[in-house]
Amino acid sequence: MSPRFASRLIGVSLVAALCLAGAAFGQAGGEARTQALVRRLQEGDRRERLAAAEEIKGMGAAAKAAAPALAAALKDPDEDLRKTAAEALGRMGPEAKSAAPALTDALRDGSSSVRSNAAFALGQIGAEAEPAVPALTGLLKDESPWPRAAAARALGRIGGRAKASAPVLTELLRDQNEGVRRDAAEALGRFGVGAKAAAPALILLLKDGSASARKAAAEALGGIGPEAKVAVPALTESMKDQEFVVRMNAAHALRRIGLEPSEALPVWTQALSDANEHVRRYGAEALAEMGPAAKAAVPALTEALKDRDRFVRLSAAKGLGNVGVEASAAVAALVERLKDEEPLVRAAAATALGKMGGDARAALPALNELRKDQATVVRLAAAEAVNKIASPGTNPR
Repeated sequence: MSPRFASRLIGVSLVAALCLAGAAFGQAGGEARTQALVRRLQEGDRRERLAAAEEIKGMGAAAKAAAPALAAALKDPDEDLRKTAAEALGRMGPEAKSAAPALTDALRDGSSSVRSNAAFALGQIGAEAEPAVPALTGLLKDESPWPRAAAARALGRIGGRAKASAPVLTELLRDQNEGVRRDAAEALGRFGVGAKAAAPALILLLKDGSASARKAAAEALGGIGPEAKVAVPALTESMKDQEFVVRMNAAHALRRIGLEPSEALPVWTQALSDANEHVRRYGAEALAEMGPAAKAAVPALTEALKDRDRFVRLSAAKGLGNVGVEASAAVAALVERLKDEEPLVRAAAATALGKMGGDARAALPALNELRKDQATVVRLAAAEAVNKIASPGTNPR
């Protein structure tokens, strides 16, 4: 080993040792800080205890050692301390699972803020908070909208293990508070097929006056998947919603539920002309997945090759290629896309032309020129396309 190499090795080892020592010191320092805050939380006056709880809250999961002290603080006579303690436990996430029983008891607190924060914390703990599901389900009927909404969110975060709450959450889809309706819908969507009985109520929510509730309803129906087939007409209508987030979620839901070709063609073709690029992307991607069944959409896909969004152009090119020889009317438009500013679009256009075989012979000069492209993926696609088009027997007509 050369002296220079040995010196470098020693230097690297020293740096690594210092990093490890620094990490250990930082961890030890964090633990010492947490213990000091716990002592203030337990022994200080009201002002000190509140300040300690706030500081622990800011530390999040790094202060997990404070969870038992915070759980005890949930029974403190001071409402502000109970509220802050519950929120601090929520900031710890799953690291606060040991406090789940105390948080469950806090769902019956006389303060709506404490009840809300306790529900929030149980939701942050997640699936480990499953034993709290009955109490959270009971909180869905709270007199205050904030605990109802917090309980709905918590049940959604617990996920499929909380699907027994689906009937009560379904009732909340008619709640007077729009936030509660939205959060109930989002929770049902997280239950997947376990919430299929809620589909009719979610369909009604698609007409809600609140855009956030409509968005959540569409998302939930998508979460249920193919079992929400009954919602296809309503979701198709939601593709005309004035809010693009609703249209986008409706498009996503329709793709997850699955459409017959006869249903899909008009929906996705119409989506290609949407004002929002995300919705247009859904339409182009869905048509590309249909393959030859999308041949009636060739004119719309050809027009989409000029879209200002590169992902729409990319999927449109793929879609035309997947249609194959039935899309040969798009050859000239695809040749134009061989000059696209995006390499992946150029490559997709070349690949699409190759799939059209002899019907795309007019594209050979442009494809041969493309074999000099700076991007490897483009050169490879162009070479493969030239081979497919120029090979004998490639013209199926």
